[in-house]
Amino acid sequence: MTHITSESTPLLPEPATERLISYQSSHPAYDARPLHPNYSKHEECHVDYSDILRDIIIGFSDGLTVPFALTAGLSSLGSAKVVIIAGLAELFSGMISMGLGAYLAAVTERDAYHSQAGKKEFAVQNRPGDERTGVYDVLEKYSVSRTAAAPLVDELCKNPT
Repeated sequence: MTHITSESTPLLPEPATERLISYQSSHPAYDARPLHPNYSKHEECHVDYSDILRDIIIGFSDGLTVPFALTAGLSSLGSAKVVIIAGLAELFSGMISMGLGAYLAAVTERDAYHSQAGKKEFAVQNRPGDERTGVYDVLEKYSVSRTAAAPLVDELCKNPT
């Protein structure tokens, strides 16, 4: 299973976990022979740090603007020591501020995501007919008729969690 990030996925996932990714080649020679005696297909474990890396890069690029502007403005004072100390102080305070801001935003987004998931689970348990209609409505947007979607919806409704 691949991890697809969209606007609805939280920026701060649960703590970084190993995700099992199944891989099957399109080349028949590779699929015909097992890669390991105990496995019929190749499985890899990866830790997904893409969201964390994205936040670091954005924070780094945003955090460099103000220190450069500050040091440029303070350079007219003539004291290199003051310029360096002020630049470093702003760099570290900006880094802490941006890091905390990104963390709090991500935690809030994760909490909102879990809240919405809880509401959806409640709706599935207590209003299954409405949820079934919702699945049909989503599939209808992709030109899937109700008769074609019925077996899929029935299968999905067997295990609602």
